[in-house]
Order: sequence, then C-alpha cells, then structure tokens
Amino acid sequence: MHSNISAQGVKELLAEAASLMRVHHKNLVSLMGYCIDENCMALVYEYMQGGNLHDKLKDNDRPLTWKQRLRIASESAQGLEYLHKACNPPLIHRDVKTSNILLTENLEAKLADFGLSRVFNNDTVVTHVSTRVVGTPGYLDPEYYLSNQLSTKSDVFSFGVVLLELITGRRPVGAGVDEGNLVQWVHPRLSEGDIQSIVDPKMKDGFDINSVWKVTNLACKCTEFASSERPTMTAIVAELKESLDLEISAAEMHTGVTDSLITDVSQDSLEISFQNGMPAASGPSVR
Repeated sequence: MHSNISAQGVKELLAEAASLMRVHHKNLVSLMGYCIDENCMALVYEYMQGGNLHDKLKDNDRPLTWKQRLRIASESAQGLEYLHKACNPPLIHRDVKTSNILLTENLEAKLADFGLSRVFNNDTVVTHVSTRVVGTPGYLDPEYYLSNQLSTKSDVFSFGVVLLELITGRRPVGAGVDEGNLVQWVHPRLSEGDIQSIVDPKMKDGFDINSVWKVTNLACKCTEFASSERPTMTAIVAELKESLDLEISAAEMHTGVTDSLITDVSQDSLEISFQNGMPAASGPSVR
C-alpha cells in the first residue's frame, strides 16, 4: 500500500498490476485486484499465511530444515524460470530477495513484488536493456550496477544471494558479515574447503553434506561477477531438483537404517527374555 500519491507512484503500481495480470504460475503470487483513490493506492494479493522467507530464516524457535530450504529454493526458482522463459513477453524481476519470497501455511514458496520488473525481447541474441539501476543492496548484480545493462542473469545473481542466505542463515549485508557482503564472506571459506563454517548452525547436523555442497557450488556460479559465467534459471531449476533428490535419498537411507536398528534391538530383547526363563506371553509378539 502507498499513501503518497504521485504520477510515478501510480505508474509503478499500474506496471506491477499489469505484470501480475498476465502471469499465472503456482510459484508466483496471485493478484486479486488493485485500488487507487485520492489518499492511497494498493495492490491486493492472495493471503500468504507463512509470511516471507526473510522473517522465516530469523525464526530461532522453529528453524527451517535443509529439506524445507531446498524446497523453497526449488519452487522460487521455478517461478523465476517462468518469468524468463514462459511469459510472453518475458520478464526480468529486478528485485529478487528473501523478503519477496512469500510462503503459504505449508511453506510453499511464491515469488512476489513485480513493481520493478521489466520486459525484455527474447527474440534477440543479447537479451538486455539499458535502464536506471534499481534493486536492493546485497542482491544487486555488480555487472548491472557498473554497466546499466540489465539481463536475466541479473535475476540469477540475486537468486544466488538468496541461496547463500538459505545455506548460511546470514543477511546479505550488515551484521555478521565482516567482509562487506555475503558473497565476499563465503568465497574465501569455500576456497579452504570449509563448508561447515558457513552452514547455518540452526540446521545442526540435519542435512546431507553432498546436497549442501552442490547448492553452495551452484550459488557461487550464480554470483560470478561476469554474467556470461552464470547459469540460466532453467539450469538452476534442474540442479536444485538433483540436490533435493540427494537430500531425500539420504533421509530415506537414514530412516531405513534406524528402522533396521530398532528391529534388531527388538529381536535381541526377545532372545534375552527367553534366555532369562521368562514366559513367551510376557515378551513381544512376533508375526
């Protein structure tokens, strides 16, 4: 909602409304309507009970598991891929960040806030436009900042920062990041092979290390300075699916081992009961 009515404000609101009206994807927030009067203007979105990812990452009482973080990343990536590949004409979001990833009650992710989005021509070889630099510090593509040349890879850089936040639990700039920003904080630690030092301590040991490494490497590719070195959102969606499959497989394997141990312990208890002369009826039944 905006209380200061101005020609620019109305223009931006109508631009976002127009963008939202023509996008339809399960991982993009739905626009219900908009209102403009003398005192205020507002966009009305679907209600997202889970809040936003930025706040969820700060929740110490119920921290997100690695599996939940991976699902959120995967779903957000699918929404962004839709904007780049399936929208007609395609859209560059320009403000991808954790506070613009909204969550349902079941932690399903939907990308929001299209106020800064720009149309680009997907039929040309060079898919970029010259534009006034906008975005959020910490998420802003450095190449775009220096050249004013916007492309889909600018969204990829921002999404890479989101991935680093999901891995580390740290903010992209400010407190807890001594080197100036999160990208600069992470890279030297990874060069030493020290993955454990960057993982969000709230996750404890509840993750598959191979899955974390895979996503961390992906985040580093996304945040390369040269946009030409960054992957497309389609490639990112595929890699995140592989990482999620790794995590699910590791969790199932762990569950299988635990169930096996429980079965072995139960059998041992039964044998001990008989050896001690206890009647069969007092022990656990076996089918």
